[in-house]
Amino acid sequence: MEEGIVIQLQAEAINESVDIETLLRKAYLVARKLQLTEFEKWISCEQNGYKDNIPDYRIIGGEIKAWNPYHGWIPVVFDGKTSDIFNKMPVALPIAAISDVYNDSNGNVGFTVPGEMAEILNKSNGFMPTKYSFQASKSELRKIISAVRNRILDWSILLEENGIVGEGLRFTDDELRTAHESHVINNYTNNFYSNADNTQIQQGGDGNQQQ
Repeated sequence: MEEGIVIQLQAEAINESVDIETLLRKAYLVARKLQLTEFEKWISCEQNGYKDNIPDYRIIGGEIKAWNPYHGWIPVVFDGKTSDIFNKMPVALPIAAISDVYNDSNGNVGFTVPGEMAEILNKSNGFMPTKYSFQASKSELRKIISAVRNRILDWSILLEENGIVGEGLRFTDDELRTAHESHVINNYTNNFYSNADNTQIQQGGDGNQQQ
C-alpha cells in the first residue's frame, strides 16, 4: 500500500535536501484536500509574500546603518529602548526570495529601510540626510527557513496524532471529518502572527551593500 501523504510530508520535512518550496507545495496539497483554509492561507503567504500580519518568526535581529560618503556604512547608535525597536525588522518577502538570498550570500544581508523610518532617522541624526540599511547576518534568514520547515513538520505530526495520514494522496471521510471538527488543527496558525510593516530585501553587508 502506498504511504499516506501526511507521512510523506513528515519524511520530506526532516530531509534537508528537499527544498522549502517543494515542501510547501506538498503541505498546500494536504491543506487543500483537508479543506483547512487557515493553514492554506499561511502557505500561500509563505509562497507569495505577506501584505500584513507577518509571523513572529519572520522578525529578525540586526542593526541600522547609515551611508557615510567618506566611510561607507556606519552603525547608527540608539538609546536602550529605541535600540530595541530599531534593531528588529520584519521580512515580508516570499520564502523563495529569502532562500535565494541566503544561498547566494557569503556573510551579511541588507534590507532597505522603509521611507517613513528613514525620514525619522534623518530628522534625528543632526547631520545631512542620507540613506539607511538594516543589516543582519545571513543566519537570520536561515532561522526563517527552518521555522517554516519546523511548523510543517509539527503540523503533520499533529495530523497523524489525530488519525489523519491519508491513503496515498487521498483522505477518508472520517479523516476529513476529524480535520474539520478539531479546534487545534483548524486554529494551528493562530500563534504565528504579529503586526509589522513590509520590508524589501537586498544582498549586502559592510561595504558591499547594493546601492
